[in-house]
Amino acid sequence: MSEINKKKSLNALQIICLIVAAFFMLVQMYSWGSTFGRLPLSTLMRFIPGLLGHSTMVLVPMVFGAVYSKRKVHPTEAFKFWIIAVVTLVLLYLVNFFKRPGTFNMWKLWGVFFPVLTSTSVLLAGLIFSMLVQPYLYELQHRITTKQNVLLLSALTLTGFATSAGTMIFNKSIYGIYLILYFAWGMFLANVKIPKKVFGWSIAAGVMSFFVMFIGVPGFNGVYWYQRLSGRSGVYSWNPKFLSNIASPFLFLMVLAAFLIFRKVIVSYSAKQMHFFIPVIIFMDAPIIGGFVKSFRFTNSAGFNKFLMIVIMMLAAWGLSWLYERYLFKVKPVKRTVAFFKQHNNLAEIVEDAWTNFTAWIVENRVRLLTWGWFYVLSFASFLIESDNLRIQITTATDINAVIFLLGTRFFAIILTAIFLDAMFAIFYFITTRYWTSTVLVTVITIGWAIANKIKLDLRGEPIYPTELDEIVNWKTLMPMVGQQKIIMIAIALVIIIALTVFLEIKFPIKKKGSWKRRGIWALLSLLLFMTPVRFNHDGGIIYHINRGFDNKQSFRNPERDIQINGPLLNFLNYFDLQIMNKPTNYSKSTIQHLNEKYSKIADKINKTRKNTLKDQTIVYNLSESFVDPYTFPTIKIDPKTPNPVKFIQSMKKRATYGSMLSAGYGGGTANMEWETLTGFNMGMFKSTLTPYVQIVPNYDFYPTIGMDFNYKSAVHPFIGTYYSRVEDYKRFKFNKFVYLGSKYKIIDQKKLGKSTYNSDFTAYANGLRQINSMKGGQFINLISIQNHMPYNNWYPNNEYMGKVSGELFNTAAVREQMATYIKGTQYTDQAVKKFIGQIDKIKKPITIVFYGDHYPSILSQNYTGKYPVQMHSTRYFIYSNKYARQHGAKNKLTHNTNFVNTSDFTAMMLEQTNTKVTPYQALLTEVHEKLPAITINFNGDKGFQLVDQKGHFVDPKKLTSEQQAILNDYEMVQYDMTAGQAYGLKAKGFYKIGD
Repeated sequence: MSEINKKKSLNALQIICLIVAAFFMLVQMYSWGSTFGRLPLSTLMRFIPGLLGHSTMVLVPMVFGAVYSKRKVHPTEAFKFWIIAVVTLVLLYLVNFFKRPGTFNMWKLWGVFFPVLTSTSVLLAGLIFSMLVQPYLYELQHRITTKQNVLLLSALTLTGFATSAGTMIFNKSIYGIYLILYFAWGMFLANVKIPKKVFGWSIAAGVMSFFVMFIGVPGFNGVYWYQRLSGRSGVYSWNPKFLSNIASPFLFLMVLAAFLIFRKVIVSYSAKQMHFFIPVIIFMDAPIIGGFVKSFRFTNSAGFNKFLMIVIMMLAAWGLSWLYERYLFKVKPVKRTVAFFKQHNNLAEIVEDAWTNFTAWIVENRVRLLTWGWFYVLSFASFLIESDNLRIQITTATDINAVIFLLGTRFFAIILTAIFLDAMFAIFYFITTRYWTSTVLVTVITIGWAIANKIKLDLRGEPIYPTELDEIVNWKTLMPMVGQQKIIMIAIALVIIIALTVFLEIKFPIKKKGSWKRRGIWALLSLLLFMTPVRFNHDGGIIYHINRGFDNKQSFRNPERDIQINGPLLNFLNYFDLQIMNKPTNYSKSTIQHLNEKYSKIADKINKTRKNTLKDQTIVYNLSESFVDPYTFPTIKIDPKTPNPVKFIQSMKKRATYGSMLSAGYGGGTANMEWETLTGFNMGMFKSTLTPYVQIVPNYDFYPTIGMDFNYKSAVHPFIGTYYSRVEDYKRFKFNKFVYLGSKYKIIDQKKLGKSTYNSDFTAYANGLRQINSMKGGQFINLISIQNHMPYNNWYPNNEYMGKVSGELFNTAAVREQMATYIKGTQYTDQAVKKFIGQIDKIKKPITIVFYGDHYPSILSQNYTGKYPVQMHSTRYFIYSNKYARQHGAKNKLTHNTNFVNTSDFTAMMLEQTNTKVTPYQALLTEVHEKLPAITINFNGDKGFQLVDQKGHFVDPKKLTSEQQAILNDYEMVQYDMTAGQAYGLKAKGFYKIGD
């Protein structure tokens, strides 16, 4: 064969090998464990993906070592690897952001620019380390004999395995240092003559090693799990896959065989061709790659989709490597850096010179750097001020050191605050042109704002909201709340600050670099930055995802905790963008007045057949924390030999209105259910997820609830009262009393069950009964229990349900233990309810209790809600009127539309059961309950509401009749008015309250 044909054949073979190698590397973008696990011989085959990944980690450094073995490599090559990786990561993350904006995260972005420090790819780190030490390896290998090379490399390979016993998990960049060993093997093998006999024995050893791993890895894995399940000690100290570990000699022998087979092709590659593999490695190892490639769906065939994506990513790597060679190293900053590296002969000189230049840059830009540093410290201090004696409550029962928590988990939220502070500084500096004046202004505003929020937190349990800014006009009434002593201290501090500012401006004047045009541009950009909060909560928007990527995630659940973890500035900005409801097209004051007239007529019709009034009765709305009939859990099986834990509550089906309540939450959302119950409004009508107690109610001085129809109304909660701004919101509801732990009203009969830290339901009902007996006439009581709140940590001794729970969804010991604890808790609830019902039946005044569980306990994975959407959002409820109430007109039970209801239906149902007259608004609620399917949130997570019929099936809103659609539109109009509108209904005479 001629030399030309040989060269053509070699080039063709090079291309084929490149394509095959890239394909098998990119295959690792996907997780194949489950796929291989379904194949015949699955026990053996499911370890193949891991074996492929480990082989890649060994083979790739060997290939690079062979290609770069011809001469000493300058450290510039390591920089080229790094810059190619960074640019590839930037492009990949940009595409990922536009494809999956919800995955944006600043911690991941940090890894883009520091792939080695953040362990983006151990393989990439290993290649960079190898490039840096290649000159020293080159000298060593050429200084010693072939036999010495073999002995040294073999000894290091065996020592690495012997000292680690396969326990090294190559998940950190530092392990890339180990890959230098395989790089050195590649350098050596590329330049040594291998006899045919040695070649043959090497191939045989490689094949034998493959079967040793293929059989041995599953075998040792079985031994490992047998020991674990048998409770053996020290099981975790060894790796069952040690035979196929990256440090394993068996893995090396297998890879060595492959390397020797393709050695001729490998050594023919050039350094530029190796650059192609850097994007491939990034695509293979990038933290986001799994979700990224799965987000593309071209056909209905999952296998064909994967094949297409592998081909696309291979073409992308090829295209990028071509662009990099043609353009990247001509970009001025990159070109200058390459030139800087080439000016030095070794790594030591580069590090020394780079350090000198870096320190010079620090000195030159010290003002800017110190300013940024100060804003970070200032931002951190503002977070710290909101803590409680340097503690932050991370759960209902756990608090943590604020400094550790903030620095460890809220780093980027602090950074985002610092960015806003820097923007504030840019605006002030453009206006004043004074550095110290601008810096001090930012400092005073930041600390002052943090202190003001802390004062309000201490006084009222909530931060400052944007809607309260107009309260500044009432400064005369606000000043006494602050206190004379604090005002004097603030005044003295301001005088000192002003004096200090003047001194600094005169004695140490600082003029920042840059023209007025440049300062003006920065000021304009800063103003634009302060406009972004109006899009913070626009779900799906770019600003929304970037904001959340900085860990600024407002829960709107616990205002005190929100401000502690988001800081006073971000917490305030988060409230600017309330996406509540879309404004109805014909919304106006006259429209609300028209609805008042329309439903006044319906109310008159209803009231003709009703004789009672609310203010003469005692109504108890009883929210039972996380209460669900255990027998209604999907797939659950409770040993029939154990007692029925909720026998009494189930018996209420015969004696009271009884059924399933559709919850707007799973594992949480208590306040939302409470808000629906008290107001009659519905969470399904909202445009986005929110917590009305925190985001809506504070916008109003007075908020209408069922309690406004009573002369006396109160709330009882044997727990902390500040959650969800309850203390302040109940004042807006005009409640006369709120009894909670820490209030001026004592919680009596505090009783905790077993090891639980929560007050029991017996305590809740004892305090509820005391409130009932404290008034001779009618009253309204909002009674909230806490006993069955998460967690479910085996609280109760002698729990007969422990080990007696099974079912498809209860497939782990932890879930079964939590469920057994929860069931025992419901048994205690059942006993407490039975006792309470017996007590109110003896009281000679009309009492009606609306009992409901607010949501499922967070025991089962929320992933199952997609499979059981209605079931896992259905809790138990009943409405019971005591003997005296039934003797005076109340019904025993309702029989129409009771199987599936929403908490917003309770008022209409309670009024019907108690034979009570209604207001126009309550007439609307009655129409909604009687003529519409139950309204609830969209359980698929989409915006808007869903309708559920009495059989628990979804109803298409398009199938509603014209009458039903009109009622739904009226209901939506009224809710908009009282959540996002002008509250015209409060001024419409008699709409919410009889006699207004």
